[in-house]
Amino acid sequence: MKRNAKWILLALGSLASVMAVAQKGMGGNSSSQAGAQSPSYVGSIPVQEDATSQAYQSLAKVTADEAVRVAQKALGTQASPTAVKLSVENGYLAWEVVITGQEVKVDAGNGQVLHKEATGYEEHEGKGGEHEDQGGEEGESEE
Repeated sequence: MKRNAKWILLALGSLASVMAVAQKGMGGNSSSQAGAQSPSYVGSIPVQEDATSQAYQSLAKVTADEAVRVAQKALGTQASPTAVKLSVENGYLAWEVVITGQEVKVDAGNGQVLHKEATGYEEHEGKGGEHEDQGGEEGESEE
């Protein structure tokens, strides 16, 4: 009986070691979720990533213009954005606003800044001055 217990403990220890090495190799840790993004933050409108942009738009309480103003304030600038996009970040609806090489994630529900980071120009190349999925007020025209 003692011999079997030793083998079981040895097997369990080996299994735990293999799992730890495999998990570390995948860049995870024992408390990470599968598919979790880094950096991790929580927004106010949870959504599924498979919805249409119209469905996202109908859920957003903050307009693109409001998100731009929040991002400008967070960065201390009045510069125009080079990209504005409504997207799903960490499972929550957020505006991605790019201004002067900085990307600001703004919660689409309450307008709070979720994250700021430097971004490469290539990532948003060709989007200069555009507002993608901006969700402006109805009746606006671009004439």
